[in-house]
Amino acid sequence: MTRSSIRFFHADFIGALRWNPLVFIVLCGLAVFNVYAFAVLIFRAPRLRLTELSRSETTLVRVLVVVLLLANWIYLLSRPPALF
Repeated sequence: MTRSSIRFFHADFIGALRWNPLVFIVLCGLAVFNVYAFAVLIFRAPRLRLTELSRSETTLVRVLVVVLLLANWIYLLSRPPALF
């Protein structure tokens, strides 16, 4: 995670994606959220609100998170060891 974050913040996006795809996706999402939050503050726009999720939607989100974590873990275990 640390190496992926360092590569991301040094604008080596391909390297960050290779080190840890899930961290790369989270950092991209965080960057998009920061741009959104800045725009809301500057333009005094109303913030987006998530309404209450139904039971099936909550289950879908939980399953998606578990699948993403497992896929990332399998990727990290299957890639060859990096040479430093």
